[in-house]
Amino acid sequence: MDEEPKKYLYVLTHGVEAPHRSASPFFLATTAALMDHEAVMVFTITASSLLKRGVAETLKVKPDGQGETLKFFIDQAREAGVKFYVCAPSLDLVGCRVEDLIEIDGVVGGTALNEMAAAADVVISF
Repeated sequence: MDEEPKKYLYVLTHGVEAPHRSASPFFLATTAALMDHEAVMVFTITASSLLKRGVAETLKVKPDGQGETLKFFIDQAREAGVKFYVCAPSLDLVGCRVEDLIEIDGVVGGTALNEMAAAADVVISF
C-alpha cells in the first residue's frame, strides 16, 4: 500500500541577513516534493528578501562564501514542484513589491497562513 501524500508547510522568517539559514528550508522542501508530498514554502518577515530578483544569484549560503548560490537551491525546489508564497506585509518590510520578486505562486496574509498551517500535516519554521 502506498502512503497517502502529506502536506508540508515550511515557514521562513530569515532573509539575506542570514544566508547560512537559507538553503536548508529549500533542501527539505525539495526532498518532501521528491517524496511525492505537497511542499509549500511561505516567506515572511525578512525572508521575502530571498526572492527579490537578482538576490539568489549572488547569495552564497556557506559562511565562508564558498559553495552554491541560493539560486541553485531555489531552482531545485521549483523543479521538484515546491510552491512559494509570500506574506503580504513582509513585502513592505523588505522594501519591495510583488513585481520585484522571482516567480511565486501567490501572496498570502495572516488568515491564509493560519489556514495553511491548520491544513498541513507538518509545519516547520526557520
